Amino acid sequence: MPALLVLLVVGMLGVAVAPGVGIAAPVAADAPTPAAAYRMDLSVNIAAGTAQVGQTVRLRNDVGAPLERLVFRSPAAADGSLSLRSASVAGQPVSPRLDGSILELPLPQPLAAGATVQADLAFSLQIPNTPGRLAKTPRGITMGYWFPMLTVHRGEWDRRPFIDVGDATFSEVAGFDVTVTTSEPAIVMATGERVEQDGRRSRFVGASVRDFALAISPEYTVRRAKVGDLTLEVAAFGEDRAAYYATRGADLLTWAAGKFGPLPYSTLTVADADLPSSYGGLEYPTLIVLARGYSLPADPAGSALDSLFLHELLHQWFYSLVGNDQIADPWLDEAFVTYLTYAYYREQAPALAPAVYERTIAGGSGGAVDSTVYDFPSDGPYFGVVYRRGARFLEALHERLGDPAFWRLLREHVDAHRDRVGTPRAFLERAQAASSSSLNPLIAAYLSYGAFQPTTPRVWSVDTPDGPWTGTASLFVAAEFPVTRVQVLLDSRILADGPTNNLTLDLAGVEAGQYVLLVRVWDHENVLFERTRRVEVSR
Repeated sequence: MPALLVLLVVGMLGVAVAPGVGIAAPVAADAPTPAAAYRMDLSVNIAAGTAQVGQTVRLRNDVGAPLERLVFRSPAAADGSLSLRSASVAGQPVSPRLDGSILELPLPQPLAAGATVQADLAFSLQIPNTPGRLAKTPRGITMGYWFPMLTVHRGEWDRRPFIDVGDATFSEVAGFDVTVTTSEPAIVMATGERVEQDGRRSRFVGASVRDFALAISPEYTVRRAKVGDLTLEVAAFGEDRAAYYATRGADLLTWAAGKFGPLPYSTLTVADADLPSSYGGLEYPTLIVLARGYSLPADPAGSALDSLFLHELLHQWFYSLVGNDQIADPWLDEAFVTYLTYAYYREQAPALAPAVYERTIAGGSGGAVDSTVYDFPSDGPYFGVVYRRGARFLEALHERLGDPAFWRLLREHVDAHRDRVGTPRAFLERAQAASSSSLNPLIAAYLSYGAFQPTTPRVWSVDTPDGPWTGTASLFVAAEFPVTRVQVLLDSRILADGPTNNLTLDLAGVEAGQYVLLVRVWDHENVLFERTRRVEVSR
């Protein structure tokens, strides 16, 4: 039977989940609607490696100030794979400005706070025949970083250029509704949930995800397994790999959900890509792509493929569910999942842990773990510092805090920032609060943040009202050091920015729901301190 027709729903691959351990959870009912919504119609010619795309983006201005343009990041445009055919805003044609990977569309008139605008793009893709996130191979097509995606606006639009080191992106959650039509019969795997399937046409919807990617092949063997409330859907080049992804994925998901809480997705997809092992795994929201160059050994437990699989699964919590600025702060997801992969083996299969440690954590070079992607000429040195040395920092932090406090710290970090963005200084402040002694010497040995260079932690606090906020909210910053600037953000909305530390925050125009309150404080030497917490706004 052709692999295309092998679509098996295998009940035996489901696992029994321990009582009280959730695997999937619905998107929180009190979460504000994402500010951006994408609708895309995509026609893919598999043989030619081309695609024609119509993209509509509706953006609600949640930044609290008028916007004069929309700014997108498009790595595919930077490498010449994307050709823009037309662009319009609010129904009017506009002249786009493309500078490398940054695409800007002027607005016909400033977009007021709370108002919504629609932008429409039409573009063509010539998918490269060389290995990469966006690649055509003999067995199919992988599509990552393929469409223009809005950058983050925090005071101004993020215009940092894409660099092909690590995962040089930064995005907030959005809604996606994507219809894919292929030129020939093929299996399409993608971010989100498949809501329609009609011959060569598939439609996927993601309610609150940071990106959208696809893996397409006529050669996939597909299996599905139910893991609690989550559907694990796998697509592999071969029956053995499909069975491994389904059974092993169920085990790993159960462990991770017990540590960090349930994922708010109905479907998690794992797909092979016809890529060499140098590409490892590629993480996207609800979609994991694994390079076929990683072979499946007879006993895969603890193998390179096994640890890579877990690494990418953990990215569903650290990157997908809890976002971070992967350009400036890549350690906040990569060091996490690298160390946590080893921590899993140390806890669940101790005999396998030393080999995993040697392969993924040991070695590497010196340097500040909090380096940006721009600080490295290529992936090799980047992996050595951000992944390996970053993992050793977290190992040392785990040893200092002990098991209960360390796992509680990570669970609190996830709970506070789910569907939002975490920041490194706030995470370290949270870690310090979990410790009975100063962590600054440990932090300073690995990271360069000025707030943690003194031997003794600098004392400061943020006072805000308890309970839901309505209308206005008071905020007071107290510190043992001179405070020269206080910036307060509710997600990406700047509520205050200035020298005053006793504030009344105006919540007019803020949609009811839960947000991450980020308080950023600078001292007289321009050293930055940060704290975050979850707050609720009601009408």
